Amino acid sequence: MKYSDTMKTLTVQEASQDLGRWLRRAISGEQIAIHEGDCTVRLEPLRTLPKSPASEQMAAREALHRLQSQPRLTANQAEDYLREVRAERLTDGRRSGQ
Repeated sequence: MKYSDTMKTLTVQEASQDLGRWLRRAISGEQIAIHEGDCTVRLEPLRTLPKSPASEQMAAREALHRLQSQPRLTANQAEDYLREVRAERLTDGRRSGQ
């Protein structure tokens, strides 16, 4: 994670004392990080995508294309996603006797 001079970094104890306030600040765009030991996480709102009808089945390529169009997906994340999809397909194929 890249740190900037404008990122507020809190301990878990500091963050938990007034979590609502930190959430509101993160939602408004402020960069907030929480650390414990050697681990640090960034507090930021999730980007939501428009919901598609439940009956619509998306092809794997289309799903990957949509994921890649989001600015926070890296090439490594895309590769990890593809590995997960392939592993799921192998597991599903074994269960159905293929």
